[in-house]
Amino acid sequence: MMSPTKMEEYRGELKECKILENLEPSEIDILGDYVGFRGFSDGDEILTEGLQYQGLWLILRGKCDVLKDCGDTKGNLAQLEPGSLFGEMSFFETVPHSATVRAIEDTETVCMSREEFDKLQVSHPGISHKIVINIVKLISDRLRQMDSWTCRLVESEENSQKHQEWHDFRARLYSNLFD
Repeated sequence: MMSPTKMEEYRGELKECKILENLEPSEIDILGDYVGFRGFSDGDEILTEGLQYQGLWLILRGKCDVLKDCGDTKGNLAQLEPGSLFGEMSFFETVPHSATVRAIEDTETVCMSREEFDKLQVSHPGISHKIVINIVKLISDRLRQMDSWTCRLVESEENSQKHQEWHDFRARLYSNLFD
């Protein structure tokens, strides 16, 4: 668990995090009973693609790369900075991580395991509800950005078959949401 000293040390960083948006200072203090603090050195893997751990990670200080195995190479999907959340895809489903997250400088994080989140839901459902809503907003924003980026990429292709494949994919993706 995160000590009250750590909660106080990172109060400014925690207040600025999108997933804690709309939480009162007293509610953020309550989270201290459900999270753990962990530091990583430059080059340390925090999450490894293909392995499984259900935790929500929040970067307090430092930076990380998100790396995806693309066959012979590792593609760099994103660089995460303070305030960034990761691990959310495997947090809500029991599935392996879809990418590796590696510290690219000394990095300090706070993490909530799925078990601790389940305890939070029972003892403080209002706080857990606010966090889930904020995560849904974050995932929605990421999906919207990916959709826009993919459209630009496909539309720039000269091959009309790619256009049709993309439109077919989107139709299947959105029509199967409730299956």
